Amino acid sequence: MVSQIQDVFAQLQNIGLYDFILPFLLVFTIVFAILEKTYIFGKTSGPNGESKRNINAVVALVLGLIIVNQFEIIQSLNNFLPKISFFIIVSLMILILFGLFGANVERGLSGFLLTGAAIISLVATYWALGPSLDFRVPYWVQDNASTILVLLIILIIIFAVVSGGGNRQQNTFDTWHNNLEKLWGRGPSH
Repeated sequence: MVSQIQDVFAQLQNIGLYDFILPFLLVFTIVFAILEKTYIFGKTSGPNGESKRNINAVVALVLGLIIVNQFEIIQSLNNFLPKISFFIIVSLMILILFGLFGANVERGLSGFLLTGAAIISLVATYWALGPSLDFRVPYWVQDNASTILVLLIILIIIFAVVSGGGNRQQNTFDTWHNNLEKLWGRGPSH
């Protein structure tokens, strides 16, 4: 049974599904959706003023076909997209865990969690693009990784202490509770 499924995927790979058809569909869909949303080519002259779908479709088709002809770009997409897809799945699982522990994920992340998520997203994108675009971590970062980490922790502590000023009449537990609520995206309880 498993070998039959592997044979099906091997045949799909042999006919170019992964190298040509899927990248074409991806580029076509993204370009078409952006053109439909932004009305770059204007709106029709009817009462509803809809987008010019025929022009948007032709432009998306041409860009999709041009991309498929560039083998280096297709190879980069084939290396990049599985890694980013893996990162998206991991991020989704993290959001599910946040929701499990009571975070308000409908409002999104805010504060420290949003900053952390943005930094992790940049690192994941750098990791995913690295091999195909020949990105490398600079040697001085590799040699001084522990020093850089300690400096970042010190900067975070300094920022937390400096920005912790303000209303000194709240007790420590209330301040801690409000900061925890902000961290999970709920806002202060008062």
